[in-house]
Amino acid sequence: MTQLADRLNTLAATGEAITFHAVSLPSSVVQSEVAEVAAGSDAPLLAEAIVHAFDTEDTPWIEAVKDFPAGFARQASMLALTASLETLLGSVTTARGLARPLNGALLDGLDEVVRITPLVAAVRLEGAVRLAAAEAVSPYRVWETIEGLTVDEPEDFLERLPRILGVALDCWSQKETAITATVRDLLQQLSTVEAADVDAMFELGCDRLRTALTARDLADVTGEMTQARRLFAAAAAAEEARDDAEVYAAVCDAVLGFAAGNAEQVAAAADRITQALERRTAWLHATHQPAWLRPRRSAEITWGRLLLQLRTTSQMLERPVWMDPWRTLDAVLATYRAARTVQPIGTSDSGAGLATLVEPAIEDGFLRTTAFLSALRHAAAHPQDHPGPVFDEETAATIIARIDARETTTNATKEPTGEDDEEEPGRGAVANRLHRIAPTLVLLLGVDRALSIAEDLTDAALADIEGIAYTSDVARLKASDPLIVPMLDGFIKDLSAHPAFTGDVRQTFSALVEQTLLFLKSRSDLTRTSLFGAGKKDDPPYDYRRKPEKNQREAVEADLQRDFHGWLLAGPLHNIVLVEPIDVEMGRADVMVHFGSLRYLTEMKKDSDDNTHGHIETKYLTQAAQYTNTNAPFGQLLVLDLTPKTTIADGTRRIDELVWLATHRPQDAVIDRYVLTGIVTGNRVTPSAYSH
Repeated sequence: MTQLADRLNTLAATGEAITFHAVSLPSSVVQSEVAEVAAGSDAPLLAEAIVHAFDTEDTPWIEAVKDFPAGFARQASMLALTASLETLLGSVTTARGLARPLNGALLDGLDEVVRITPLVAAVRLEGAVRLAAAEAVSPYRVWETIEGLTVDEPEDFLERLPRILGVALDCWSQKETAITATVRDLLQQLSTVEAADVDAMFELGCDRLRTALTARDLADVTGEMTQARRLFAAAAAAEEARDDAEVYAAVCDAVLGFAAGNAEQVAAAADRITQALERRTAWLHATHQPAWLRPRRSAEITWGRLLLQLRTTSQMLERPVWMDPWRTLDAVLATYRAARTVQPIGTSDSGAGLATLVEPAIEDGFLRTTAFLSALRHAAAHPQDHPGPVFDEETAATIIARIDARETTTNATKEPTGEDDEEEPGRGAVANRLHRIAPTLVLLLGVDRALSIAEDLTDAALADIEGIAYTSDVARLKASDPLIVPMLDGFIKDLSAHPAFTGDVRQTFSALVEQTLLFLKSRSDLTRTSLFGAGKKDDPPYDYRRKPEKNQREAVEADLQRDFHGWLLAGPLHNIVLVEPIDVEMGRADVMVHFGSLRYLTEMKKDSDDNTHGHIETKYLTQAAQYTNTNAPFGQLLVLDLTPKTTIADGTRRIDELVWLATHRPQDAVIDRYVLTGIVTGNRVTPSAYSH
């Protein structure tokens, strides 16, 4: 045993942190022995010391371990290789620092390793795919390796291959047609090999589902969905434990049911999804799952939101609304993205920004457009629900008419681009105005379609539309959001400790928490120009988060209430829940969200004295918790922070410092009340104001 291996084992036996400083060997000794240790059974312990060196930017020790990849290429133990890679790739700094030599160590001579130790080869290929998916290295070497694979490899290698190929399709299906065709062909061949057939059929089903989610024509959607359903059903029938295949088969049935207007099929599909998800949760309980492939709790929320969508909108299938299948597809898209998003480097408990999340590459422009047009139609038809100054009757009628004209007379894939036409007189000026006032509208619809809706509208009406477009766009949770996803996972984990957080309560309150976090994140950004206050006739609209200008009133709870109310109505919950403002005229400002018989109150407060967590809990938590006494013991508290923000010491805090889960139990009570508490920072000045 080398000196380095001996010291590493001693540290592990005593439970001490494994660092090169604790090893207490000269760097020359470490450098001379690191390759040998990397090839042996103590490689995982060495990996811990290497991660510490990279995370602390200890340059001398980083230089001393430069030969680690060369030794690691000789690692013959699957367990040691797996454990070492999990440690190394669990650190973003280490993964990126060692990326190129480590990638070479994993891929060099892989064809020979496949023949000799196929399980080791599978782990090596998986590690290389993780580095490429995280864009730590160029993917070309991985693609070249995949192109050289055949179904004649050993069964132990083929068993693990379909999921790796599925990740490749998720990441690169829209970037490189050559590798995409190769991967699909290999999966087709694997679907006839006993060792890999079930997993290969599942991945092929996912590929068909991805294609359906990018389609712009209902016939294309149903055709691809039918193919996907066939593959998922075959996978579920071939292996009893493939409840994920049963879930996706039911999802396809639900979409096809919407397209056919079959309410019974949609309801039955929702029941099957619920049952299959429950079985899958039980089946996977306490079993080992690769951390980088493991679905997060935020994926659970999107499944719950999809179920809510199916159960709610299936009751409206008697109404001939063409948009219904697209709304459902939008929910399926969010679910697929969250469930299939991988975390190739970093760990979920590392904190915001310290993990790399890679979601499936799906072009969602068409579904984003339909979701926004749905929100815009709602705002025009129900001006009392609009978060800014309401549309006048003529403007509302114009907006609805133009949306209807688009939907009934045009096909998004056949609309002329206008590139070959001469620009109409004055069109350039109108387009410039559109880019200036409503850039998100242009992003969602494109210039031509945005002009068709916004032309001749006043600046104020156009700014209102921009506000709805922004809210509709941001309210769609990205499965790869490095700030929101870890926070959301943490809150759901904490909420799960409450015995009442089960069934419908778990689904509904989780969906509300998700949208509240996104709301708080979006309102932490001061770049918005069309975010309004109350907007009454004698009270001109303004951004209630900013420090009031001369002759402007101070912001009040009603401003926050109106904004949050509008956010929920414009987001993905708008056709699932009943949202109503409470007691505005009586001086209270709250928002009640109804999911059928379940209801959750979001209490609104403002505070000009203190924005600390302790002060807010002491002053407002008891009241917010009191409203949970007659329903589920969960609620929300949003506080508009109006403390001064004029000095460098004041400033503003990050979103992850402004939201937390508070608990309250009244005296002699036996049930805790959980209240998600968030702060919206008001009285703000521009960042440049802090410069001296």
